[in-house]
Amino acid sequence: MQILSILARKGGVGKSLVARSLAVQALIDGRKAAILDADPQATIVSWGRRRQPSAPFILGLGNRTIRDALSEIAGRGGEFVLIDTPPHAQPIINIAAEAANASLIITGPFPEDLEQVGPVASIIAALGKPAGIVLNKAAPKTTALSLARAALTTFNLPVCPTAIAQLVGHPYASAEGLCIQEREPGSKAAAEIAAVWDWAKTILTPPYDPTITPSYDPTITPSRRSIPTPSRRRSRQAA
Repeated sequence: MQILSILARKGGVGKSLVARSLAVQALIDGRKAAILDADPQATIVSWGRRRQPSAPFILGLGNRTIRDALSEIAGRGGEFVLIDTPPHAQPIINIAAEAANASLIITGPFPEDLEQVGPVASIIAALGKPAGIVLNKAAPKTTALSLARAALTTFNLPVCPTAIAQLVGHPYASAEGLCIQEREPGSKAAAEIAAVWDWAKTILTPPYDPTITPSYDPTITPSRRSIPTPSRRRSRQAA
């Protein structure tokens, strides 16, 4: 089972958006994906309640340890897990990063966002695990993005070449229990998420297995008793 932790010290940079978007992209790529929501705000758990398709499997941390929660997901057949963590320098960030094969640090492109990357990058460096940085909520057609990329070279971590633009499609998709790839397939926003996923696979260890045949249909509604295996059945949402 591969585990990718989603980290940020600053709140409001879009960790939950990235976590659920990459989980859905993993489904599209043919993986049995799950999300461990370790944030007390339970943003992804709430998103899951609005969602008709029962993939990806979502587990709130609650009173479990991260180790126990990951064991539960593994027991249900999970192949790829994203851990959505709370902001700030809470101990759970360290635990999630240590439990993961790799981590993504999420940041906005502006100075107050970027100054909070350092503490998380230090955690990653101390663990000696693979990691990368993803720029989210990027403002189109501004110099902020190029300035941010220059500033992030300080941390000696790979930065995703694709930034996720701040587009209204993301919050509207979330309100419907969807991700942008499901609400607006073929859109610029959907292409950005696909590109970020392709890049994220390059920092995962062990390497992502590209031989899986993609078979995800976002309209399926299989049982929540186990990590769903995608099929081609249609739900009411597709009608």
